[in-house]
Amino acid sequence: MAPPASAAANERAEVVRAARELAYDDYLSALLAPPRYRGDLITLAAVFGELARIPLQVSDATLGEIRLQWWRDALTSDARSGHPVADAALALNPRLPKPLAELIAPFIEARAAELYAEPFPTAEAFDAYVMAPEKAAFATRAALLGVQPDHSPDQSAAPFDAAARTLGLVRTCVRLPHLFAKGRYPLGAERLGSTGDSDAIDEHRLRAAMSGLINEAATAWIALRPSLRRISPDLRRVMVPVALAGPYLRAIQQPGCDVLRDVADPSPLERSTKLWLAARLGRF
Repeated sequence: MAPPASAAANERAEVVRAARELAYDDYLSALLAPPRYRGDLITLAAVFGELARIPLQVSDATLGEIRLQWWRDALTSDARSGHPVADAALALNPRLPKPLAELIAPFIEARAAELYAEPFPTAEAFDAYVMAPEKAAFATRAALLGVQPDHSPDQSAAPFDAAARTLGLVRTCVRLPHLFAKGRYPLGAERLGSTGDSDAIDEHRLRAAMSGLINEAATAWIALRPSLRRISPDLRRVMVPVALAGPYLRAIQQPGCDVLRDVADPSPLERSTKLWLAARLGRF
């Protein structure tokens, strides 16, 4: 049963608040979409924000797994949960080619991986952690926007995978100081020169691994930018969040930034300006 109009308005306000406070970059990206899509994209941003904060808040992996499982259950239920964001997310399903829970499952699994101290055992596992959630986010945004990249006339110039990997690398660099503070090391074991034992990780190894990851992200961003200039306006709307790779990298690489402890935080004005230039003018 749908809630009364006043309750629905309050619930919608909670969804907008969650998106703005927990996933500000995706919230700003949603505001730049055509009006008829903004509500759905704000809901999607709120979902991502609610999921992304779980590993950053909990100290116990079991508690984090319980909270993530609650979201899995809520997003696959046929009934309202009473949680404004979860209920708004369920309402997206009729406008998607497959259930939202299925589309964003890689995003949830990446957040689950952040609950544990041990590094990833293989480079492939780390790459999946980096790329899969952003690729899932792009695919869900594309579905909500009615964009079909596989049928786009400029598909050869649509760098979905490269954009997902680049944004994933940058966002990983931003999240890692939070996770290091909790004693968690979601990096490939080979990057740390370890066998996967978190107890063997020292600051020197960790600092070297972070510097290498930041350089890899910066290199990926430089390689990606020329191809972004050739994509269509529709594809720009899907991939517009990647425009923030530059501001975050500049914040991470500024003199005096401690890559193990300082969290990159470009100003709201810089973020909104970069997103507007990308969405409206294709200037990534």
